[in-house]
Amino acid sequence: MTDSEAISNLRLRKRYRLQLRRHGRCWACQFRQHGTDGYHCKGFTARQGSCDTDGRLPVFRFDAAVLEGLRDAQ
Repeated sequence: MTDSEAISNLRLRKRYRLQLRRHGRCWACQFRQHGTDGYHCKGFTARQGSCDTDGRLPVFRFDAAVLEGLRDAQ
């Protein structure tokens, strides 16, 4: 890995952590929906951040398009 790739990777990780702090884990889920109170599970406004403990579907699935939106401009 070159220095520029390592720096780009570090920036990506920092941006991702910042967005998680700001918006919660639902922000990076495939089943997210953005409402007036932030990101939540699509169709379940009260399920914000509890999909791994309540035993119901849908369960958190990472959306790869989220990372593409955070990458450095090429």
